[in-house]
Amino acid sequence: MIIHVMVVYNLVCKKKHKFEGWFPSFEDYQKQVDKKLISCPACGTTKVEKLPHACAVHVKKEQPDKLPAARPEQTSPVPPSPAEFKEMLLKVHHYVKLNFEDMGPRFAEEARQIHRGKAEERPIHGTATAAEGAELAEEGIPHVILPKPELDS
Repeated sequence: MIIHVMVVYNLVCKKKHKFEGWFPSFEDYQKQVDKKLISCPACGTTKVEKLPHACAVHVKKEQPDKLPAARPEQTSPVPPSPAEFKEMLLKVHHYVKLNFEDMGPRFAEEARQIHRGKAEERPIHGTATAAEGAELAEEGIPHVILPKPELDS
C-alpha cells in the first residue's frame, strides 16, 4: 500500500465561508494562495486564509503490496450524509485511539523526533497548534489533520 500524505487545511474566505483544502505541502498551499488559485466554493473570492486546526495524525509511507484493481468510471460520487460522515469520523477516531499512541500536546515534537530517526517509528496522535502543523508541513513531516466529531449533548 502507498499512502500519499496530504495536508488538510480548514480555510475561510473574506465573507466568512468555511471550506477545506487539501495540499501536498505547506509550500504548495502558499504558492496557490499567492497566485490566487484557491477560491471559495460558495462565493468565488480568492481572498482566503487558514483557520487553526486541532488534531493531527502522523502516518508512515509503506511500499505497495500490489496494485489496486481498476475501478469503473463514476460520473460523480455521492457525498455521505452528515450522519454518515459523523459515523465514519467516529470510527476513525476510535481506530486511532486503539492503535496510535497519544502524545497530547507533545505531538509535533514527537513527530519530529520520529521523522529524524531519534525516536522509535510508531503511529502517534495528539494535538498541535496551527503554527505547529504548518511547521511540520514545511519540514516535510507527514501528518493528517482529523476534525473532531461534534458530539450530541
